[in-house]
Amino acid sequence: MGGLYSSQNVTKRRYLPHINTRQAASVKGFLSVMGGSILKLLIYILNTVGVFFLSIGKKIFDVVKGLLSRLFDIVRFNPMVRKITIFTCLAAFIAGAVFLVSFAIISPELPPGNLISTIMDISEDQKSINNAKSHLILSSDDADWAELTFFDDKNFETGAGSETQDRSIDIEYPIRPGETLSEIAYAYGIPYEFLAWYNKITNPNRIRMGTKIIIPSKANIELLESEYRQQKTKQRQTTAATKTVKNIEISYESRNNGSGSGITVHFSVVNPPSNLKSYEWDLGDGRRSFRESPSYEYSVPRTYVIRLTAQDGSGVIYRSNHLYIDIPHPASAAENSTTVFITLSSPDEYFAVNGTIKKISRYTNMEDAVDLSESDKILTKIRFKKSGYYGVTVQEKGGREQYYSIFVSPIPTMHVDVAVNNFNWYRTQFNSGTASNCGPASASMAISWGTGEYFPVSAVRQAIGWQGNGGTSFDELLRVIRNNGVDANIQPLKTAQDIRDVIDSGAIAIVLFYTDGVRMTRGDPAVDLLGRYYNDSVGHYIVIKGYSLNGDYFVVHDPIPSDWSANSFRYADEISMMGRNRYFSSAEILRSLRRSEMIVAPGKG
Repeated sequence: MGGLYSSQNVTKRRYLPHINTRQAASVKGFLSVMGGSILKLLIYILNTVGVFFLSIGKKIFDVVKGLLSRLFDIVRFNPMVRKITIFTCLAAFIAGAVFLVSFAIISPELPPGNLISTIMDISEDQKSINNAKSHLILSSDDADWAELTFFDDKNFETGAGSETQDRSIDIEYPIRPGETLSEIAYAYGIPYEFLAWYNKITNPNRIRMGTKIIIPSKANIELLESEYRQQKTKQRQTTAATKTVKNIEISYESRNNGSGSGITVHFSVVNPPSNLKSYEWDLGDGRRSFRESPSYEYSVPRTYVIRLTAQDGSGVIYRSNHLYIDIPHPASAAENSTTVFITLSSPDEYFAVNGTIKKISRYTNMEDAVDLSESDKILTKIRFKKSGYYGVTVQEKGGREQYYSIFVSPIPTMHVDVAVNNFNWYRTQFNSGTASNCGPASASMAISWGTGEYFPVSAVRQAIGWQGNGGTSFDELLRVIRNNGVDANIQPLKTAQDIRDVIDSGAIAIVLFYTDGVRMTRGDPAVDLLGRYYNDSVGHYIVIKGYSLNGDYFVVHDPIPSDWSANSFRYADEISMMGRNRYFSSAEILRSLRRSEMIVAPGKG
């Protein structure tokens, strides 16, 4: 055994305590129980502390989030705060720029002393340089030619290092990153237009990196000067002879083709020049006419934009003003409408009619849409199961069928609509001559509401004209509305009660707000009428024509279409478009107003 252990190992073994197996198991069990209990206690303590700090952290986060959200809303929707914020940012930017420029000028760390002394040193160095120069003038009688200067030095600086230049032959030069043709021409003492012409470059402002151009030799410059001047003179003459474009005025007369059959329009030129030789009329639907005064029939509901391009015997081109030919949907004109429009102010309101309901659009089983339990043989009295739009066909006692477009408000609401009306006064921007027509569309609705007659959106735009991006002002809209027989006026708008007072008086209001200030609808906008249904983020005109009785919402006619390509969506009545009777938060509209005023248009007396 002596070979297996060292004396140290033997000593350690000598002092090991002697514990029997039962005692060892008991100690092991005790330690296991104690360890598990301590571990559970630690886990419990950690969980308790974690939950405590998480709850405290969440409360702090919610408070900070609320403060930041309120601050963001104030900056976003308060015009004065927004202006102050923008002014502060601009002032900080200008102050920073001034500081940087001042630092660059006065900083002692700039060699050799500061920027001003550096510039002065360079200037003094330039005065002391006496380069030998030779002069070559391509033409002394052409103001477009500048004096060309060539250096006699063998080493000429081109920007890519000192290179030996042999100007007796053409030089192949690759375009380097960041170089322009004018810089290269300046370095070699050549007018850049001549350099472009020599290399057959049609657009001197667009040259690709890596393109190889030819720097002409002195001999070739002298040789080709005459040819270049001749071509340039010819080009000037061609430019001077370019056809002149003038304005010309066109007008039209129209006649109805009968109820629902459209109109026939006759176009003509007002005070035409005596020598017009050719005509090209754009008739607004993809077709063209080459007659002097064409006639054309329009029947499909939409707005058609017409323009003439003509030319006289001397080559002068004439372009005309735009004309707008508007064919309304039959339901938009009271004299042609066969639809009766009904507004129910709450889901609990009844629709009663003397007759029998034969059909409800988009419903195979009528009882899925309405409750017929209170109807009898004399009177049909129904209540709709959901809010929204319904197209109801009723067979009256005489056998005649009448179509009803019924709107059921999602919440109890005060509307200005008369109970029964055969006139849909909602208008959309879609296909009205231009996309920038929310103002004219709102004015068109105000005129229709105030007169009971159809008035085209395009006619409002034509009366206002077109400036810049197509924006319109309150004063321009008010002028057109008043000129068409509606006694409208501008009133201050401070609170929601101001709007409610207008609605209670039987009038409607046009307001201008920032669309991003109103939240998007949470569900399908075809079903959920509460909220904005588009992603546009612009200043926008809408018509407010009602309010919810709980004060949370305004009922609006929003002229933005369901889609700009086809405006394809119609509610279940098969007539109403997406923007009719939308519910926008009254608080959000007031916060996002771009002007604290409204145009108030009274209803038809």
